[in-house]
Amino acid sequence: MEANILLSKVVSNPTDTAWAQAYSTLNLYIVLSVKSDATEEIAASGKELLEKIQREYFSQDEKNLENIRESVENAIAEIENLENISIALVTIKGEVLYIITVSAAQVVLKRDGKLGVIAEGEVGKIEAFSGKIKSDDIVIVETGDFSQKLPVAKLSPIVDDLEITELSENLAPIIHNEALGSEAAIILQYKKLGQQEEPSAETDPAEEAKEDEKDDTEETKITEKENKKDKEDELFDEPKDKKMKINMPTIGAPKFGSKKIIFVVILILVIILIGSIMYEKKNQETAKENLILTDILDPAQKKFDEANALASLNKGLALDEFTDLKKDVSDSESKLPAGSAARQKLDEFIGKIESKIGDLGAGATLANQKVIYDKGADLVWFDKDIFVAKSDGTINTLSEDGTSQSDASSKNNNVKSETSDDDSIYLLGDSGVTKTDKKSGKTTVAIKDISDTSVINTFGPNLYGLNTKTKTIDKYAGVASPRSDYFKQSVTLTDPSGMAIDGSIWIVDAGKIRKFTKGTEDTFTVTGITKDIGSNAQIFTSSDDTNIYVLDPTSTRILSIAKSGEVKNQYVSKDLANATSFTVDEGNKKIFVVISGKLYSFDM
Repeated sequence: MEANILLSKVVSNPTDTAWAQAYSTLNLYIVLSVKSDATEEIAASGKELLEKIQREYFSQDEKNLENIRESVENAIAEIENLENISIALVTIKGEVLYIITVSAAQVVLKRDGKLGVIAEGEVGKIEAFSGKIKSDDIVIVETGDFSQKLPVAKLSPIVDDLEITELSENLAPIIHNEALGSEAAIILQYKKLGQQEEPSAETDPAEEAKEDEKDDTEETKITEKENKKDKEDELFDEPKDKKMKINMPTIGAPKFGSKKIIFVVILILVIILIGSIMYEKKNQETAKENLILTDILDPAQKKFDEANALASLNKGLALDEFTDLKKDVSDSESKLPAGSAARQKLDEFIGKIESKIGDLGAGATLANQKVIYDKGADLVWFDKDIFVAKSDGTINTLSEDGTSQSDASSKNNNVKSETSDDDSIYLLGDSGVTKTDKKSGKTTVAIKDISDTSVINTFGPNLYGLNTKTKTIDKYAGVASPRSDYFKQSVTLTDPSGMAIDGSIWIVDAGKIRKFTKGTEDTFTVTGITKDIGSNAQIFTSSDDTNIYVLDPTSTRILSIAKSGEVKNQYVSKDLANATSFTVDEGNKKIFVVISGKLYSFDM
């Protein structure tokens, strides 16, 4: 008697260490999961194993239990550690269900409203089972981690009274929640096409009653098979303490006249023919869609794994890779019909890419935020100690917890930049550049006429000023010496906003970072940046630091950039929109920021 199979699948999204698949074609149903520490190879190795099983299975001329088991053994022959894989293979021949399990896979049967395990694999072993299947049986083929997440007790109320398509829809949210990446299942329902013949008119009524009574009270025992046994006349069984009783009602043929019977038979045959044609056409369409999906996802998964591996080295560059990958995959969506299973898998993969983009784009949140000084800070500078300057020229020397160690007054009002050397603190304000001795607190005017300068910095005995009017760098040798040009060649600064010195001079200019050494511009490119730097950004570094740091209030972040140009990290906080000054203690992994007149510390 011919049969029809209704089918649905549930597969979790892959992770860095696990990959799963639910595969079906030509009456062959396979769920498979692979675990590995080799993140860049896991998807490829899983697909290769699935292809081997298919090749070995279809190479067998006769599909009996022994041959099917042999095909699986051949496919996994080169795998040394079976504990890292989980396979359940199911096929139906006539009215016999064949099952092969590798390691902790499982098959569950629902018959007449009762649910139970009929085949349970053992870690590191290959096992074989077979038995008769009945119309309307629901078979759930599961990887080990699927069965762990949804044991029979939890699965039973979900399976009750639901159609096959509804089952996958109800199971999917549970499987995708905190998925390991190794959960997969195929849910199939076996349906016979046609009905049994009517009992003969000569049947003795008493005998018929006895047969009915026998049918109603018969206990169909479901006995588990192991190894290579191929007893097709036996049924499956659960453990002995949990036997399943399955009673099938007797179904008689309707009593029609001969013409009506012929008409019904012809109608049934037509329905079977049409159903077979539609079913085959659907299978062909599904196979075609799966080929298209494979052509899209195989290279896309490889790029995804490469970008994911890059994230730990360069988050900005990884973000660019994921963004490009999303565009490429999204452009391929039109190749698959909306609503198809293949399109759904593609959409899930796009969602996984978007999740990575969201994680990388957000950056790290500034941690352990503390107010360590709330007495009207305007500027902050770090050089062994923390120096806070107020708009009236008062300077406070602080420890890292904000404790005041000393204070002095420079009497330089409306300060707009601060720097220091080993002995002195320099402020840029209405009085020009003042120099305050760190020990005595005595203040002198170092440079009087410097009104067009926005940022000052020192290196060695020299002081440098960023001149926003002439858009150049002024150099004062020995601090009190006359101004000279720092640039040795013609250099055009567009809109400079920040300057830092570590031997070279670093300038934030119209959202770009430029590097100059001994008055000549060096080639420098920032790679992996996720957003353009704002025009009001500040920059900080020192000769002891390995990175340069950029405060960008426009995008509410602080960038950490290697001096070779790679973005190492970005720290995000909405409070940085109101930041006016910052400094970094790289050795102790601390960032200090003046926000709305208060000095905050953050952990890097």
